[in-house]
Amino acid sequence: MTKLRPFQIEGVKEIYKFRGRALLADEQGLGKTIQALYWIFKCKKRRPVVIVTPASVKYAWQAEAALHLNMRVEVITGRRKKRLMTLPGDIVIINYDILASWLPALKRAKAEIIVFDECHYIKNPDAKRTKAALELSEKASSVVGLSGTPLTNRPIELWPIIYAINPDLFPDRGKYAWRYCKPRYTPWGWMYDGASRTGELHRKLSSQCMIRRLKKDVAKELPAKIRKVVPFKLASYVEYNKAQNDFIEWLKEISPSKAKRAKKSQALTKIGYLLRLTAKLKLEWTTKWIEEWLECNPGEKLITFTSHTFVLKHLAKVFGNKAVTIDGSVTGRKREESKRRFINNKKVTLLLGNWVAAGVGLNLQVASNIAGLDFPWTPGDLMQGEDRIHRIGQTKQCLIHYLVAQDTIEAKQIKVLQKKSRILDAILNGTRKGKDVDMFNELMKEMV
Repeated sequence: MTKLRPFQIEGVKEIYKFRGRALLADEQGLGKTIQALYWIFKCKKRRPVVIVTPASVKYAWQAEAALHLNMRVEVITGRRKKRLMTLPGDIVIINYDILASWLPALKRAKAEIIVFDECHYIKNPDAKRTKAALELSEKASSVVGLSGTPLTNRPIELWPIIYAINPDLFPDRGKYAWRYCKPRYTPWGWMYDGASRTGELHRKLSSQCMIRRLKKDVAKELPAKIRKVVPFKLASYVEYNKAQNDFIEWLKEISPSKAKRAKKSQALTKIGYLLRLTAKLKLEWTTKWIEEWLECNPGEKLITFTSHTFVLKHLAKVFGNKAVTIDGSVTGRKREESKRRFINNKKVTLLLGNWVAAGVGLNLQVASNIAGLDFPWTPGDLMQGEDRIHRIGQTKQCLIHYLVAQDTIEAKQIKVLQKKSRILDAILNGTRKGKDVDMFNELMKEMV
């Protein structure tokens, strides 16, 4: 059995303190999975156990249980057959995508313990998986949520997660929204996309259910994580400026029908097109930067993150057998195989990842360099991605390179991420809302 670190033992004790209804929100890389598994292991009489995870990491959970605790865990795959109402074991892992299909069998089994890994997956109360998760949680005696970023954007996202874990804390979503989400009235009705009383919310969460430790406090042996902006100018700004200054006319040249549709929501559509256009215009430079980095760092491995599928496909074609790709289409055993190839094969030096799909559930300390080819829209996704390498077991200094096209929408994205990250920091870590957040200040300083 793997020996837990002192702070991990404390985490397990905190779950007990909260009577098995806890939000384990340790910063990424501190071993939330092994803490949850150890707690399950200690609660031998409380069965069955249902562990709900993203599809991409359920086999990783199975492997972790066997490796660290010699514990047998069964993985549920595919949608439930109509007459099948039994579970394949006392401890089962199921992914969010098929949770609703298996809900009748799971409810019939009367699970004692429910664990929601990456619990920010149930942030939308209208989503099918969130409804299934809340229904599954109703009769369970213990519900534990795991996520280093339990809210990725705004406080309203936390309500379904907290309600699943401890429904007595904030039983009414409307009251929660009015107190902590800074409601505003719009022509489309009330919107709850703001943040208010963040200090009070942090104190309530910390005293009632949340366990939150930072790497700088409990894993001081971890080497530094350094962020570096790699700024460059586009070879030509003619097309970019035309798209930015006269968007509809620019789009008409590509597709008149798309231009017609874009008029209905021009601002939002324009943002999406500008982001894709920037990625396209910088792709040749991005490819060259990666080639030069690999040439200058023989024997080292590099992880890249992007939001664009066409970027992944282009780079996969250029680098061939030197690279593996992990995006939303690579799940289950294929994902594990791609991860193993990257870790164990010396000839595979490049991992091409999607910010969301590859940003969770991967321990990639074999690398110490990440290249952000663009930015996701939430600071949660960005931090998740960074911490694939900055986690327990890392012995090298971690370098995060952000490849940014100057005088484009990417520079504006950093400002948006900075604003959002302040809210997250206030709620999760108890800092003042107006306090600067180091990671984005570092980026901003290099962009000025």
